[in-house]
Amino acid sequence: MTSILLDHFYKIDSLQQEDTNITSRVTFDIDHPIFKGHFPDMPIVPGVCQTQILAEVLSQALKTDLHLKSAASIKFLSIVDPTKTPSLDLIIIFTKNEDGTYNVSAQYKSGETVFFKFKGVFAA
Repeated sequence: MTSILLDHFYKIDSLQQEDTNITSRVTFDIDHPIFKGHFPDMPIVPGVCQTQILAEVLSQALKTDLHLKSAASIKFLSIVDPTKTPSLDLIIIFTKNEDGTYNVSAQYKSGETVFFKFKGVFAA
């Protein structure tokens, strides 16, 4: 699988799939240069990176390169500060469509805190 951020910006600690449910734990590399610019002395995981990580984890689980085709809803509910929350649980529920695309609902959580919610379509 082609990955832009995997093994540089974050790593996958765990990845399980059961039918159409995927669960994964990702850990951020606090020393990555992105955090020097976003933002100095107050690192925040950029929303675009959160969305890209979703695509990469989904691709890893389904063993096919996928990209975001459309997003019906992306909600950033809490700021992800990797110094306070170095790891997140990613929960993905998907269905495969006849045209080979995937309808996806996903969220990032740590404990009871939900950081990100997503609904959209990924394609090969």
